Amino acid sequence: MATVMGVFAHPDDETFIAGGTFAKLAAEGHRVVIVCATRGEMGRRLGVPLRATRESLGALREQELREACAALGVSRLVLLGYRDKEVEMVPEGEATARIESLLAEERPASVVTFHDPLGGHPDHAAVGRFATLAFERYRRVADHARLFYVAWGDDLAAFRRYPQPAKALVEVDVRAHRRQKLMAFRAHRTQSELDRAIWGNDEKAVHRMRDREYFVLTQGPNLKRPGTLMD
Repeated sequence: MATVMGVFAHPDDETFIAGGTFAKLAAEGHRVVIVCATRGEMGRRLGVPLRATRESLGALREQELREACAALGVSRLVLLGYRDKEVEMVPEGEATARIESLLAEERPASVVTFHDPLGGHPDHAAVGRFATLAFERYRRVADHARLFYVAWGDDLAAFRRYPQPAKALVEVDVRAHRRQKLMAFRAHRTQSELDRAIWGNDEKAVHRMRDREYFVLTQGPNLKRPGTLMD
């Protein structure tokens, strides 16, 4: 079994974007490590009904993240402690070195992060840039490793407009792991309570979870099996 590392910006990124895939990998016996740059303390949602103040939101979202990771089967969670909405201001060398150190420690076969700039949010793009730079250094000693960017659908065209190579689209079938993903969604209460369908009938809520998640292989060997992040 191998290790996969997800490098994201905010609590809930790991669940809303790739939770089914991480749950699937964990169920298959792989070690899942999540690195989160911030505690999400500047998020606009404070819960419905109100669960947090601006001052207490960071601690609450960190606890939600820990509960979500437990639901997904994550083996290790690392918080980098950067300020929410200011990740792009972190010195590039510092952030890259911290992520590179974690890569050297964990030796992942696959790394999942955001594309810069297709991650959308400035924090997403910044952490994706840092993770990409760290991965490029890591591959000097781990030429087997692969880097994936999260994708919002099955279209590679947008990625091919940028210098990073888009070697292949990976479509992961996560239907068997939607219940774990739902539990992780619910763990992120402050962010998910606005969607009442998530908090209604369990079976209906499970079926509201996406049954496919998408990733773009950008660096590393080609995959032998098209529907997985691991060979």
